[in-house]
Amino acid sequence: MEQTKIAALAIAVVVVASVALVAVWNPASPPTVRIGYLSQDLHQLALRVAVEKGWFDEAGIKVELAQFANGAYEMDGFLAGQIDMGYLGVAPALTKSINQNIEITILAAVNLEGSALMVSKTEYDAGNVRNVSDLVGKIILQPGPSTVQNFLIRLALDQFGLSVDNVSLETSRPQDMAISLSAEKPAFIAWEPFPSLAEYEGLAVPLLLSGQIWPRHPCCVVASANTFLEEHPDIVQKVVDIHKRAEEWIVNHPDEALQIAIDWLGVASEPVETAFNRIIYDYDVNRTGVEMYLEFLIDQGLVTMGLDQVDTFLNGFINTTFVESA
Repeated sequence: MEQTKIAALAIAVVVVASVALVAVWNPASPPTVRIGYLSQDLHQLALRVAVEKGWFDEAGIKVELAQFANGAYEMDGFLAGQIDMGYLGVAPALTKSINQNIEITILAAVNLEGSALMVSKTEYDAGNVRNVSDLVGKIILQPGPSTVQNFLIRLALDQFGLSVDNVSLETSRPQDMAISLSAEKPAFIAWEPFPSLAEYEGLAVPLLLSGQIWPRHPCCVVASANTFLEEHPDIVQKVVDIHKRAEEWIVNHPDEALQIAIDWLGVASEPVETAFNRIIYDYDVNRTGVEMYLEFLIDQGLVTMGLDQVDTFLNGFINTTFVESA
């Protein structure tokens, strides 16, 4: 009887081990990649297109999407191990990587331009705010301290001989910015489609499009956690392949891409079309532009790095071999 029990136990162990081994090695179980993105950010339409088209399934990849309010929060998601890859602004990627030693690598660009500095239509029509200088002593709403939009408002102020010391920057959700405008808070800067929606609703008018602040400036990028990149370069390559495919599809099929954007955002078509036309979809990383970002962040004291360290840092921070191989 005892021998029978031992034999039965041995068989059970073998069966369990075999099942576990099959579960691990079963090629029918697709690898999972957790991808972060920003809520209602039309810049990141390529990700939505790829999901809608089923290209991740086609490539044998299971995707779990994680939504974040802004790029700084998404970087916190990388730090907490909540995501493996992500779509986010290059500014938070830079600032949080340097200041908090969050180890990620930029693999591809997502878009150029696509933000706007907006002012209250009431204040604009009254002649109270007609240029950046009129914002001195006022509150400007922005998505967060480590965002592309925060960088752009600093750059715009600098171009008018001003700085953030001449205004007050207040963090707000892009969804809430337009309805929060007042005489004391006459302006906001945000990513599309929120500027176009505010204009469509008659709440605000563009003071400066981001392309007027810095033509063809880099904005969102695709990044990977370094640990995930090292452990799963094959999956990373597939994701970058799909990203490049989606970017090219948007450029070559603008009408269909616009319809996907409209369905995704769930708002009127007119503001989405306006927003869509203010964004340049491009997967090539503009290292010169990223370098300009970083040097400005250093000049403003927003990152703890010396100018003599820029080149070495970027050599490790940007890896274009995946998009070049796509």
